[in-house]
Amino acid sequence: MRAVVISVGSELLDGFLTDTNATFLAQEMAALGIELVGVSQVGDSLSRILTTLRRAWDDADLIVTTGGIGPTEDDLTREGVAALLDETVEVDPDLLRGISEYFAARGLVMPEQNAKQAWLIPSAKALPNPMGTAPGWFVERDGHVIVSMPGVPREMMRMWREQVVPRLLPYLGDRAVVSRTLKTIGIGESAAERLIVDIIQRGYPIIATYAKNDGVHVRITASAPDRARAEAAVQATEREIREVLGEYIYGEDDTSLGAALLAPLAAKGHSLAIAEDGSGGRMTGLLAEEPAAIVAYDGGVVRAFEHAAAEAGIDANAPGSPAALADREARLIRERLHADYGLAIAVRLISGQTLDDTRGEIALALDGPFGSHHREHQVKGIPREIRRRAGLWAAEFLWVVLRSELGGTA
Repeated sequence: MRAVVISVGSELLDGFLTDTNATFLAQEMAALGIELVGVSQVGDSLSRILTTLRRAWDDADLIVTTGGIGPTEDDLTREGVAALLDETVEVDPDLLRGISEYFAARGLVMPEQNAKQAWLIPSAKALPNPMGTAPGWFVERDGHVIVSMPGVPREMMRMWREQVVPRLLPYLGDRAVVSRTLKTIGIGESAAERLIVDIIQRGYPIIATYAKNDGVHVRITASAPDRARAEAAVQATEREIREVLGEYIYGEDDTSLGAALLAPLAAKGHSLAIAEDGSGGRMTGLLAEEPAAIVAYDGGVVRAFEHAAAEAGIDANAPGSPAALADREARLIRERLHADYGLAIAVRLISGQTLDDTRGEIALALDGPFGSHHREHQVKGIPREIRRRAGLWAAEFLWVVLRSELGGTA
């Protein structure tokens, strides 16, 4: 099966958003054995969307669109698909009722414009969207399949895995495809590849590594005449990889890094508080929205490094100032919020000749019932990248210490 992915939305062409949907779909299609022959981005223009769809129709059996199925006038993916197939949209009463109930459950009245999201064409079946108001479309026509999904990544990913993939399986022949992703932290992509190169070079199952914002992902994919054999191949390879990378693996598939960090705390009835000075709240954002945060995260503070140092009576420009500040803040935040653990991240940025030449001094400290732990890093780059790496290093630091002191495996 040959496929084209079309990402719809003018915001993608402005350079302010990265098209993570296309990357996700490319990886998913590879795992399913679908040949991806093209990826396109197109703005909110009906004529351009239609032109892109026509080109994809000629090139592929499967067309997957993301974005452009919202309720506004510039959400034009439905119109484009309808025009491509010369079909007329109509409001589906069941979809309209579901959207209205979605708003009512939140104490709101459905805006009139949202009725557009209840449109269907004769060759389309609706794809439920439990996370939003925009149902997707699954269209079968003239030997082609067109799938239209929301542009919001979390809505799209869930719809793809729960609604689309099961509908595509009959098109993929009799072979079953099984994939598993192992998520690691504390090791780079090239280092991870070197450690498992012998397993990778066997060629089956297929193993691919990806550097992500939450660490390095190792994806295992196997296909076989039936699911049992594909699953057995994946499990055997997973065991081998865990023997080599086990100390770095924090989870698999849908496990988030934040959930993995909070799990050992929640299991032991412990809690964490965080002080972030100069890191931009990276760790706070990572943990605060996880369900386990209710019992395992007591909160924290986010401040500029210079302000925090001044309040502590530390010379922000003195050598070793990040380490001194982190040690102090880890202890204080633990005491102030009555937490079992206090984590502090201190990031001092030193300007260079250019923005890319900024030097970052990063200090991490963790104060807990079993004593204190410390770590320091130095890195060059743009400030945003320095803060991102500080957050990832802090997550790895916390993971290593908590795993050592509280136990738990991925």
